[in-house]
Amino acid sequence: MPKTLQKSWIALFALILGLLVPMTASAGEATDTVKAKQAQLFDLVAQPKSEARQSKLQTLFDSMLAYDRFAKGSLGDEWDARSDAEKKRFTELLTELVRNNYKRNLKKMLDYQIAYSAEETDGEATIVKTLAKHKSDARAPELEIDFRLETIGGTLKVVDIVTEQASLVKTYRVQFLKILRKKGFDKLISKMQKKLDKLKAKET
Repeated sequence: MPKTLQKSWIALFALILGLLVPMTASAGEATDTVKAKQAQLFDLVAQPKSEARQSKLQTLFDSMLAYDRFAKGSLGDEWDARSDAEKKRFTELLTELVRNNYKRNLKKMLDYQIAYSAEETDGEATIVKTLAKHKSDARAPELEIDFRLETIGGTLKVVDIVTEQASLVKTYRVQFLKILRKKGFDKLISKMQKKLDKLKAKET
């Protein structure tokens, strides 16, 4: 076989082989950001309780999560109807609820191995897809947890977390709007405060 023809066949075979091999998603800036923050959070959560640990956790959460976006998304169309004072109070309570729930979920995930499986673009957002597998219980189902990030003020921040296709922001929105439209904003704030108080009581 002529060398030129042989080279053509080799090139074609290499191309076909390349198409048959699954492509591995390359990690990007968003994946690196989530991976680094999560590693620090897991390390802190595993440490004994202390004021220093709590302060470091809060600092990390604040650097990672876009609370204002969580708040606005959680109220949907009702956000614009609220006064500045109402928006401020709602955001303050939601911020504490998000921090507390995130911390509790991190503790539950200490027994899981987290694999960063893919990074996708969705408009202005970047989706970091992860797969959590239990370290010792082979029968435990794997969990798909996706982080939705956007660049805010020049920094990549998480604007939503989707667990098993359930959006945290949408879940909050369904719960909050049901209360708000039936019983009013003050009742919603009251329920949020009571929920937060219960969560804090469990920690003491």
